[in-house]
Amino acid sequence: MRDKISDKESKTMSTAYISSAKGMAQFLLAQEHRGPGDTIEAAAARLQRKLKVPSSILMRLRHREVKDMLMSNFFALANAYSKACEKIDDAYEKERKIAVDPNILRLAALVAGKEEATTKKGRVK
Repeated sequence: MRDKISDKESKTMSTAYISSAKGMAQFLLAQEHRGPGDTIEAAAARLQRKLKVPSSILMRLRHREVKDMLMSNFFALANAYSKACEKIDDAYEKERKIAVDPNILRLAALVAGKEEATTKKGRVK
């Protein structure tokens, strides 16, 4: 006989990782979409080529109510999401290095959540 409590817990966990996967998929598609004239399907195909995340999973998460997904697909999506976040962080650091005004640097560090730059020289004026 099955334990009803464990069945509810497993469904809750499944719902939690599917909702996070849906958010990651929306973020990736929004980052890859090039604007008017581009399609979401083309953006999903580019993500499949670049980051090795299946485009069928991206489109399924976008258009359907997903009840379950394979962990291998979830980890492929999570890996692609972490790579995209690293790329954004690298672009931020690159722009931060070429910035000239120290007040702008401190303000950017404050907005980005990097407090070590703001605590060294005080607060932004």
